[in-house]
Amino acid sequence: MVEDDRNNFPDNFSDVDKEICRYLNPDSPSSFLLFAGAGSGKTRTLINVLEHVKRHGLDRFIDKGSRIAVITYTNAACDEIKQRLLFDPAFSVSTIHSFAWELIKPFTEDIREYISQRLQEQIAELQSKIDKARDKQGKTAVKNARSLDSKRRRLEKINTIVEFNYSPTTGRPERDALNHAEVIAMASSFISEKPLMQTLLINRFPVLLIDESQDTDKNLMNALILAQQNNKDKFVLGLFGDMMQRIYGGGKEDLDSALPDDWKKPVKLVNHRSPKRIVALINDIRVDVDGMKQEPRKDAIDGVVRLFIVDSGERDKYQLEKSIRESMKGIAQDDEWADFTKVKCLTLEHAMAADRGEFSDFFNPLAKNESLRDSVLEGSGQELKFLTNLVLPLVDAIKDDDLFGIARLIKLGSTKISPSNMEFVRKPLECIEKADISVEKLKPQLIDENISLRGVIKYLADHELLDVPERLAVHIDTDFKTFSEEDLGELEKEYVAWGAALQAKLSAAKNYSNYINERSGFATHQGVKGLEFDRVMAVLDDESSGGFLFKYEKLLGAEPLSATDKKNISEGKDSAPLRTSRLFYVICSRAKKSLAVVAYTKNPEAVRAYALQSLFKKDEIMIL
Repeated sequence: MVEDDRNNFPDNFSDVDKEICRYLNPDSPSSFLLFAGAGSGKTRTLINVLEHVKRHGLDRFIDKGSRIAVITYTNAACDEIKQRLLFDPAFSVSTIHSFAWELIKPFTEDIREYISQRLQEQIAELQSKIDKARDKQGKTAVKNARSLDSKRRRLEKINTIVEFNYSPTTGRPERDALNHAEVIAMASSFISEKPLMQTLLINRFPVLLIDESQDTDKNLMNALILAQQNNKDKFVLGLFGDMMQRIYGGGKEDLDSALPDDWKKPVKLVNHRSPKRIVALINDIRVDVDGMKQEPRKDAIDGVVRLFIVDSGERDKYQLEKSIRESMKGIAQDDEWADFTKVKCLTLEHAMAADRGEFSDFFNPLAKNESLRDSVLEGSGQELKFLTNLVLPLVDAIKDDDLFGIARLIKLGSTKISPSNMEFVRKPLECIEKADISVEKLKPQLIDENISLRGVIKYLADHELLDVPERLAVHIDTDFKTFSEEDLGELEKEYVAWGAALQAKLSAAKNYSNYINERSGFATHQGVKGLEFDRVMAVLDDESSGGFLFKYEKLLGAEPLSATDKKNISEGKDSAPLRTSRLFYVICSRAKKSLAVVAYTKNPEAVRAYALQSLFKKDEIMIL
């Protein structure tokens, strides 16, 4: 390949597209962070660059036995890129967890050593709590003892595992299975601490491109940056993203400011999605955060923005939001605002959707736990996949008398109906008959609207219809409602969170599953990443949000910043106002034509004054 061929770009390539293609030149590689604000065509640039490499120079990577790795945020994005690249095996396109697993999977002994050490630390911590307990037979001590036994059993069996397994979709508990957090933690540790892993990474993937880099786990990101710095002439690390769109708490907060000096930092400033007025609004939202400013397309429409300020004492919020959609029909001169199915209602915080969607009893305990928060926001992790992919589908199949579905799910999720079970091998018909009887006895219980999630899981476990993950199994014999606050304070926080969540009604778990899989009237943060909608209603409501991470009243000037907020802001740390600004930016920037912001507040006049000063025009504000 000659240089002229490599610089022969299609007419639809932007200057940034061309520049990034040059960064991937194996003879003079450059790592980079592409700033790509909302609607700037980040995914288009990523695909353009990959297609150009495919046409010009891919043979150089193939000759070395290497591949170009691309990490995207969702499976849907992976599928789209694979299709555009015609499923070319020279490209490895995956999610971050799948990429990390493929990297560490061959290192069984290293995985065994890492898990063993981690279990030993957890066992020592639990044993210390048990030793200090005043009542050795108390509920808390008994609960900790069960957790301790669970971890000891895993530690005892770990040396018998021939090969570890990672299956992020089925949710079936297996003794050799690793969870999301373990896979990411091990990949981060191995890359950082084992030079051989860095060598293998770079030999396999001399180019690694990461989409939504602002939300990529900070420990893994630090490890990859370290590998790049140790191998500058052999390894290109390309990051695509926008720090203003950082949603999850595990990302690297200083990603844009802490990169090595020799990194390139191209920018995409044109917003191809939103009309002029909405581009101006999202620029104002981020002006105090990083000062980055986007531009609308030259042919962009003007667009419509309205702020509806509502007293937080308003009780019938559903009806009020319906009347706002009716108002927007006339304001935007768009009849489809009156059709709920044509308007995307985006909440700033999942707890708001949990309240409206009637799954807060299940969601809130998990979301308030720092170590579980990201997994429940994403719907990931073995326990959640067990619920959404096995328990709930099995319940639906039983209700619908779907005999094929029932058999398929029990076979998938239980070792009772499995060749690995000697009882089944000897007496298969008897085992199947027992399962059928158990299913028939469960069916009338499912009619009870108040049946708890814990009750259903306990029945499935007791009758061996499904194998329950250890983290959930420790709860099914104990009712958390009988624990005092003092008891709960002595338990592991994750177990307390799950214990509370399992008290929720079965219907709450079903509503959560619908929400996280985009089957409700609301959208998740994960779901709206990269998406766009003609009509957007953004709802700001502290009362519904729970207030443990975000404060909309502070964002809109209705409540003063706390001393902690001011301290965090002055020290460049994350804070409630900053987190809320980022989410507000993400949601407002989804709109392609018109946007209605509904702000519930205890101080309508203060919100109006702040909005006039910084975000909205006088004729765009309505106090209801």
